[in-house]
Amino acid sequence: MKSKIRIFETNKKDGKMSKNPKFYQKDITESERLEKFYQDRINLGKKLGIDGNHIFHIRQKGLSNIEYEDGKYILINDNHMKKQDYYQEDIQGDILIISEKYKEVAIVNPQADCPILICEDRKKGYTALSHCGAMYINRKLPQDTIKALYKCCDSKVDDIYVYIGSCIKKESYKYDRYPQWATNDDVWKGFIEKKDNNYYIDLEGAIKKQLKEIGIRNIESSPIDTATNPGYYSHTEEKAGRQKDGGQNLVGFYYK
Repeated sequence: MKSKIRIFETNKKDGKMSKNPKFYQKDITESERLEKFYQDRINLGKKLGIDGNHIFHIRQKGLSNIEYEDGKYILINDNHMKKQDYYQEDIQGDILIISEKYKEVAIVNPQADCPILICEDRKKGYTALSHCGAMYINRKLPQDTIKALYKCCDSKVDDIYVYIGSCIKKESYKYDRYPQWATNDDVWKGFIEKKDNNYYIDLEGAIKKQLKEIGIRNIESSPIDTATNPGYYSHTEEKAGRQKDGGQNLVGFYYK
């Protein structure tokens, strides 16, 4: 089946894609930061050929001071589209889903190393997006993303096509000790490798294992390593002091 969506990723050329003050000069005011972030989204819309006001994102627990049941999903509908700038809609959960009913309305998630999962049911015309950083992979969010499509539109595994966005690869993602967040041995067995007194973490491999366990076979992943590609923002490289111009990449899609 042919895809009905366009997947896109921003990088440094598109702007910082964040309102976080740590990515800006100290003399920049909050209103200036918000306006810069807004204009970056408007310009992104122009680049994609859509309205830059028509971009949704979701606030996830662990990154925000909020709580909800693991695997919570939200299906976008007309009630979410009352603000001029859809990015201002406060949506809380793990997973955003939109149907092909809404053409040229984008769903995105910021990242700076973590994989973004885009799962398209090409038959039913629904697509889900989730931010699958290490702690979320640990609680099996990749599988919850697929299950959200089962619940939302009765998806069948053979109709679901998954894209794993650009992210930090195993060769770049290392700890000097076994990571504390890796509490689920079943998830990480074979995907955290000790070598030369370091632990190398394969996020992409762990995601693919989870997906294959529940029957997903149509999986594509970006070859880009955000930690080694100088065009992309990387939290790991920023933290190590090797990247001075911090920011985030937006990964998302919209129905054509």
